[in-house]
Amino acid sequence: MSCDLRVLAVMPHPDDECWCAGLLAAQVAAGVQVHLATACNGNMGGMPDRTPDERAAVRKQEMARAAEAIGCALHWMDIGDDEIMHQFTNDYTQLEWRFRNLVREVDPHLLILSHPDDYHHHHRAVSEVALNASVNAGNPSFVSDYPASTGVPATIYTQPLPPTPFAPHVYADISGTFEQKIEALHCHESQHPFLQGHHKTDFVSLVRTTAQLHGAACNVPYAEAYALCHRFNRPATIQALAGFFPEPDCE
Repeated sequence: MSCDLRVLAVMPHPDDECWCAGLLAAQVAAGVQVHLATACNGNMGGMPDRTPDERAAVRKQEMARAAEAIGCALHWMDIGDDEIMHQFTNDYTQLEWRFRNLVREVDPHLLILSHPDDYHHHHRAVSEVALNASVNAGNPSFVSDYPASTGVPATIYTQPLPPTPFAPHVYADISGTFEQKIEALHCHESQHPFLQGHHKTDFVSLVRTTAQLHGAACNVPYAEAYALCHRFNRPATIQALAGFFPEPDCE
């Protein structure tokens, strides 16, 4: 597979990459240049005995280990959980510029975002601003330290958290990278007690069961499900998308 292909996954918080980690790891193994951006620094996620700065430092370390497990490049945007909606509402232009420059830096052919119907308002906001920024990133009239990107990237969405209604458009066979996906998820060790207590959710079990369910739907052991973004200029031909869905046993 051509190493000229570039992917940018923009995820809201550390650990949200769990819904696309299997595909990202498969892309890395196939020689695709994979970039993972984490928008929020997780400074309000669990650990009630820590300060926001201490939480952010822990989450950053965990996210770095998760990216290493996947094998991808990490872009840490360091926006506070307690800041993202204020910026989205009160200083949208400046916020979009951060995402616009990220897109220009990577110049991706494929953009992976959280689903616009996701349960979490941070997820929805990050997805929207990243999608908008990826249009304007290619407009040379918007001048920054980075040159305009070369095109509008094809875009796919990860699944929203169950039980939000979701009809996948495409599945990725992650049977060969499933253990990497789980290894990356285990890196976020600070969050598992928090999610168990706050959401009453065993998150590792949820991710595992969801991958098995999607795998059963397309007759493989484990799969991830994605939706296509149908906005103008976003769909790609099946031939173009195929390069981003490598065989699970690829070298």
